[in-house]
Amino acid sequence: MAFDFYSLNFPLLGFLLVLSMNLESNSRIRNVIHRFFLYFIFSLSGFYCALSEQSNLGVQEFQGITLDGQSVRLSEVKASRLILNVYGPNCVPCIKEIPALNYLYQEMQKDPKVQFYMAIDPSLFFDDSEVMSEDEMLTKAIPLVKDEIQKYKIQVPTILMKKPFRVSRTNSIITGTPETLLFKTKPFVLYYNFIGPISEEGNLERLSIDQKILFFKRMAGSS
Repeated sequence: MAFDFYSLNFPLLGFLLVLSMNLESNSRIRNVIHRFFLYFIFSLSGFYCALSEQSNLGVQEFQGITLDGQSVRLSEVKASRLILNVYGPNCVPCIKEIPALNYLYQEMQKDPKVQFYMAIDPSLFFDDSEVMSEDEMLTKAIPLVKDEIQKYKIQVPTILMKKPFRVSRTNSIITGTPETLLFKTKPFVLYYNFIGPISEEGNLERLSIDQKILFFKRMAGSS
């Protein structure tokens, strides 16, 4: 039977509460009404907390292709933890973050339970992406991404993402770049989201003691 919030008799509940406040001569009845009212409030709160649970907005469907055309479905990654850094072209904070990403990737490779990818929304490369087919967009984006990788010396394995993965301020879980998503894979669930660059530190020696880097490694399960 479905729960109908609007069918609740709030005037009656209010009347009972006011009545209990005026029953000075009968504390037992007053206590019973108070307990009933509190039980109702806590029950209602629990109901709405349960309804607020989200399904991670379709992350189980995230998939893409590598630069050599291999398909990757994120929910099928074998490692128990997955790091997905979202990169965008002409994104200055993304470029400043690359030394930190390269450092983290080299560190994470030592841990077999962690998989690290850089994800790119191919539509960000084109002004007319809405009139392009997905296959056309991916084909045209691959050489552009390769140029970015060579130019900025990106070491993290890169995936060009397919729909429903998109960077959008209005209808996506990823609202901008850079952004780094942390997943547990068994079951596949998003559990942490870093907005903005993890660190813009470029010195290798300082990266190893950078507090942002150390915090990220702890959250990623590899510290």
